[in-house]
Amino acid sequence: MKFTGSTVEEAIQNGLSELNIPRKRAHITVLAREKKGFLGFGKKPAQVDIDVIDETTVVKANQKAVRGVPNEVNSLNEPVKSVSEATIDLGKVVAAVKEFEKTGQQLEDTVKAKILKNKKDAKTILAETGRIEIIKEEDIATSESFGDLDIKIERQYDIDQVVGEVSAYIQEILDDMDVEAQIETTHNRRTINLQVDTDEPGRVIGYHGKVLKSLQLLAQNFLYNRYERNFYVTINVNDYVEHRAEVLQGYAQKLAERVLEEQEAYHTDPMSSSERKIIHRIISKMDGLTSYSEGSEPNRYVVVDIEGKND
Repeated sequence: MKFTGSTVEEAIQNGLSELNIPRKRAHITVLAREKKGFLGFGKKPAQVDIDVIDETTVVKANQKAVRGVPNEVNSLNEPVKSVSEATIDLGKVVAAVKEFEKTGQQLEDTVKAKILKNKKDAKTILAETGRIEIIKEEDIATSESFGDLDIKIERQYDIDQVVGEVSAYIQEILDDMDVEAQIETTHNRRTINLQVDTDEPGRVIGYHGKVLKSLQLLAQNFLYNRYERNFYVTINVNDYVEHRAEVLQGYAQKLAERVLEEQEAYHTDPMSSSERKIIHRIISKMDGLTSYSEGSEPNRYVVVDIEGKND
C-alpha cells in the first residue's frame, strides 16, 4: 500500500499507523522523496510503499538464515523455532480447539479461517482474538497434536493443487520450447507422475534422456521452492521410460558378460537414480558379480565388478 507525508519518515509513520503494525513487521520501499520546490512551485510529498510481513514469512526467513551457520554463532542470537517445533505448536493449538469444542462451545469460523491461512502463529491469532484461554498445553497429549496435525498439513498442501501447478509449469516450458504436447497426471502421496504425449518426443527426451532429466529436476525444484517440501516427480514421454528400461536390461546383460569374460570392472555412462536401480537390480540376480554407484550427481554412474575381488 502507498502512503505519503511531508518527509519520508512521516510517510512511513503514517503507513505504520494506518496498518497498525510495528516497523519490524513492515517491508518499506521509498517510491519518491519529498521535493521542496521553489517559491511554492513544484513541491511534492514523499511517497512510500509498505507491505506487511506476516509471521510465517519471518519464521521461514529465520530458519533459512541459521542453516549452515556454526552452533557457537547461532547460540549468541535469539533462538529460532525449527520447522518441527512450529509444526508441533500448530498441532497443539488444533488439538486444544478440538477439546474446547467438545465442551459444547464453538470457536468462531473467522478465527478458524485465520489459523488455516497460516499467516501468523496460531497462538498469536488466539491472543489477538481474545481466545487464548483455549490453550492449556499441559492438558494436550502429543499424540493428539500429531493426529490433528496431519489434517492441517493436508489442507495446506492439497495434493491435487500441487499436481496441477507442476503440470502447468512443465506445460509452460514445453510451450516455450515450441513443442506441442499434452500432459496427463497421476499421483500417490508425494510421488507425482507426468505422462507427456507429443509427436516430437526426441526434443523433449534429448540425448540419452538429458532434457527429460532436466525437466524432472526443474519440476522438483519448482515444488520445493513453492512448498518447501520434497516431492518426487517422474516424467515419461510417450513410452520412453518403458523402452529405456528394456534397453538397460539388455545393456546390463552384455556388461555382465564382458566383466565375467575379462575379469575386469567396467562402469556405465552417467545415469539417473532410477536407471542405476535397474542396473543394480539385474546385476544382483547374477552369480559372481556385484555393482555399486560412484561419482556425484548428475554424473553418478554404476560400476560392475567381480564379487569378492577386493576381499
